[in-house]
Amino acid sequence: MQGRLPDTSSLAVAKHPKFDEGQKQAEENEEKHKLLAKQLKPRGLTKDETKVWDRVALELSKNNRLKSLYVDVIHQYCVVKVRMDGLRGELDKDDWYYVTMGRHGEQWKSRPGVAQLNDDFRKFMQLTAHLGLSPATELRFNAKQGDLFENEFDGL
Repeated sequence: MQGRLPDTSSLAVAKHPKFDEGQKQAEENEEKHKLLAKQLKPRGLTKDETKVWDRVALELSKNNRLKSLYVDVIHQYCVVKVRMDGLRGELDKDDWYYVTMGRHGEQWKSRPGVAQLNDDFRKFMQLTAHLGLSPATELRFNAKQGDLFENEFDGL
C-alpha cells in the first residue's frame, strides 16, 4: 500500500477507568513488600550483604517466597554471593594462575582462591535452586501449574 500515513500525533491513548486505582494498589503492595523485607532482615549483615538482601528479599516477597522460615537460607545466599564477588575481584586483579618451573618444565597452576571460588559457586547454585532464583528452578514455584498428584476425591 502506498501513500501518506495518517497523522497520529493528536490522538490520545485511552486509560482504563480503574487505572488510577490499580496504580495506587500497586504502590501500596510495593510498600508492603519493602516492609516485610525490612522486618525479616537478619542482624549482623555487612554493607555488601545488606545490598544483596535488599535486592533479593524484595523480589522474593513479590513472589510470595519471603517467609521467616527461609531467612537463614537467604542470609547464606547473601554471604556466599558477596564472598564470590570479592574472590572474583581479587582473582581478576592478581591473575587466576601462576607459573612454576620444575623438572617437568613450565607448569601453570591455579591459585587457591580459584578452588574457593568454585566451592562458593557450587554453594551459590544450590542456594539459588532452593530459592527458585534461576529460570529453570523458578518453574517449580509456579503456583499456576497443576499438581501431578492432585487427589481426585477432593471434590466429592
